[in-house]
This record gives sequence, C-alpha cells and structure tokens, in this order.
Amino acid sequence: MKLFRKSEVQALEAAAEAQGLSLAQMMENAGQALAREAQTRWGPLKSRPVAVLCGKGNNGGDGFVCARQLAQWGAQCQVVLVQGRPATALAQAAFAQLPPQVAVLDSQSAPAAARAALSAAWVIVDCVFGFSFRGQLSGDAATFLSFANAQGGHKLAADLPSGTECDSARAAQGAFRAEATVAFSVEKLAHRSYPAKEFCGEVAVRSVGIPEALAVSARTQASRTTEERVRRVLPSISPQANKGTQGRLLLICGSYGMAGACVMAARAALRCGVGLLDIAAERSIYPILAGAVPEAVFTVYDARDPASAEAKLKRALACASACAMGCGLGELAALACPVVFRACGVPLLLDADAINYAAHWGFPLASLPAPLVLTPHPGELSRLTGESVPAIQAGRVEAAQWAATASAAVVLLKGAATVIAGPDGRLALNPTGNPGMAKGGSGDVLAGVIGALLAQGVPAFDAAAAGAWLHGAAGDLCRESHSARAMLPTDLEGALTEIFKNFERR
Repeated sequence: MKLFRKSEVQALEAAAEAQGLSLAQMMENAGQALAREAQTRWGPLKSRPVAVLCGKGNNGGDGFVCARQLAQWGAQCQVVLVQGRPATALAQAAFAQLPPQVAVLDSQSAPAAARAALSAAWVIVDCVFGFSFRGQLSGDAATFLSFANAQGGHKLAADLPSGTECDSARAAQGAFRAEATVAFSVEKLAHRSYPAKEFCGEVAVRSVGIPEALAVSARTQASRTTEERVRRVLPSISPQANKGTQGRLLLICGSYGMAGACVMAARAALRCGVGLLDIAAERSIYPILAGAVPEAVFTVYDARDPASAEAKLKRALACASACAMGCGLGELAALACPVVFRACGVPLLLDADAINYAAHWGFPLASLPAPLVLTPHPGELSRLTGESVPAIQAGRVEAAQWAATASAAVVLLKGAATVIAGPDGRLALNPTGNPGMAKGGSGDVLAGVIGALLAQGVPAFDAAAAGAWLHGAAGDLCRESHSARAMLPTDLEGALTEIFKNFERR
C-alpha cells in the first residue's frame, strides 16, 4: 500500500488540478469530509458544542468549511484562530463564507473565551497545520494545541495532527493528540510511522475529489507492507524441488552462554523453507546445537585455532547462497567478522554482535561487495551511526534512511512499525507485530526468517520487508493464543507454520 511524502501529495494535487479539480473544490471537499467524520463518530452533533482550531493557511481553510457545515447541521460551532486571520486567498474565501451563528474567537484578543470554547467542546477539530509543518511549535499555536490536548472532548485532526511532520514522522512537543485523523485522499508516511503515528489515533482516508486512478498510478518510494506483497515475493516451490534448489543458508551465530540465539534463528530459517542450513558452530556449543537443530549440517570450528577456523568459514561461504551472522555471536565476532567481510560474495545479513563489531572498528560496510541487510535495534543503530537512541526514536524514518545510504545496505530498524530503508531511497513500514514481541530472542527469529528468504533468492529489500511482516504476523498469532505478556520468541516458530499453511490453503 502506497504511502505519500509531501512532494508526492503536491504532485498528486497538481495532476488533479490539471484535470479540472480546483484547489478551492478540494478545500470544500476536505472540510465536508471532516464534518461528516465528526458527525459519524460522535454525533448527532445538533446543539453540541464544537471548537475548530484554525491556522492561517489552507489547513485553516479546511476548518472554516468544516465549521460552516457543522453549523448547518445544528452544532454550536466556534472557530478559534491561533495565528490570526487567514493569510491565503483560498482560506480567506472560506472564512468569508462562515455563517453568522459560527462564533470566531481570536486567541490573541480573546484568549479566555478561546480557552472556554475548548473546555466546553464536545468535539475539538484541529486544522492548524498541514503536511508542510516542520520543526517545533511556538506562540499561540503551541499554547492552544497543548491546552486542547488537556481537555476531555473528542479530538479530530485534519490530514495530520498539528505538530507532526509528514515525511519524517517526527512529532514536536505539544503536538495535537487526535482520537481520529482524516487523511485527505491518501495515507502519508506519518500516519504509519512512530512517533507521529501515536498522535494520529485511528486514521480514516477520505476523498477530496482527486480521481482514484491518479493515486493508483502515482509513483511513491514508500509503502506499507501487505500480505499480498509478501505472498508475491515468496519464491514458489517447484514440484521437482530438492534441497539443493531451495537455497543454502550459512548461519554464523551463537557462542558459549548464548547458544539459544542460534537455535531460534536456525529453527525460524528452517520453517521459512530454506533447503540446507549450515551452522558455523564453535566447538564449545556444538553439542547443544546438534541436539536442538538436527536438520542442520555443521561447520564446527575451534576459536583457539584461528587459521583453521578461517579456512572452514571460507569453505562454508563458498557453498552458501546467503549468510546470516551475529545473533548471540559475542566475542566470536572478532574472529568471524573479518573473515566474512573479506570473503562473502553472497547476500549477507548482519545482526546484533556483527553490527556491534562493525560499529566498534568503524568498518566501511559500504565497501562490502555483496548485497547487505542490517537488522539493528535502536541501540545497535546508535553505535553504528553515533546518534543517540532518543534522537533515533524521534526520527526513525530519517535514521534508517541515513544509515541505508551511508552503508549502501538495506537497513531494518526494529521496533513498533519497523522501518525498512533501502540505499536507493525505497522505504517500507511494517504494520504487523505487537509489544509482546519485546523480549530477548525475537530479533534472532527475525534474522533467521530474512536469512532464509535471502538464501532462496529473494532480493534484499523484499526479503527484509517480507521477513518483517512474517515475523510480526507470527507475533500477532502468538498474542492471540498466549497473550502479549506470556508469549515467547520460541512460540513464533509454530506461528510461522500457521501462516504458511494459510498461504497454501489460499
């Protein structure tokens, strides 16, 4: 499902205007859509007090249309101007059409009355800033948006909650916290990515008259991963398939004290259809892994003999169709990473301690010749980029995109609404998953899923996006059967089975 950036929305509106849909009519349709949404959700609004917060731009114009319509339906509607009188021609025209029964309150000249209107409102409609907002809130806009947040009325946002950024999904301090948001014509990045997503509430896409064919044909670089997309990229299994045709994954994971990370990654990879799984296991944990993953073959090495270990890893890489490395690798990363970084010529996934190794030694990941996927959590991305975790979480889309460009890799930033960024500018946001997956080991399962897809020939970006969706969907099934609190990463393996069974039934 497409997600639009600011420039892409503007291009869509320009294309609609070229086909005869005026900006004035779009504003009229947007305001009417807002009014209908409020009436549908929290109506009937006849005799109910409604406050519409309006800015000086075209978003304020949407609010004037909304207020006019709600007043015609009998609502006791008041408009609160938080940036003074409208400044654009379109907004001025909409303002001039306000009926006499709509009280207009200016936050500067009548602050007490404006606060009283917000305090008494059954519904507060936010029409201060649109998708062009960037930076921080200030002045009366900041004051009254914050005041509105503290009130008990229902809260509806026009297109995006004021204070959230369309492209980066950042949210300024004091951004409007909506119960619902009416997305005009199409969904934007901020509707689906945190932290802005938290401020949107329930998102309802409503038409402002732009022909659907224009939105369908519009080119965007961002999308929300869907089940249909996942099914489309999964490789089919030939009736004549054998283990050699289903890919060979080399898994370089696990160490003394962290063998479980390797087990979870391995079991997930096998459930995702890889034909051969070769686990590079240090001799101290081989007995554990051999019993836990009998389906695998093993490249057993001794960390006390680095030369022999290097030779064995190189031979294993030469036979692999993809490699996944890092889960629970611990101090063994110092032995394995230099070998793999020099010798790997197949798609390579780096997780956990492999990322930490590259970050610690400043390894130029962009120099690796093979297709590369990085799967960091915010802490690991912080070590890789030097940005603080709070800064990364405040701008997850930008952080993932920057890291993808710098490393020439597909970067999957774990967390709520996982972000997958490609070095070519593509972006995917994952809609599946839940807080019950916030347990040690979930990321190991994800690495195994993506590694298996890479080994079966799925391109790096598609493997990361599909892997994130499958991983999250498995987590959602586990929440249903076990609860978010009680579910375990090891439960995900069985849930993956259910997902693929459903795929095959269809």
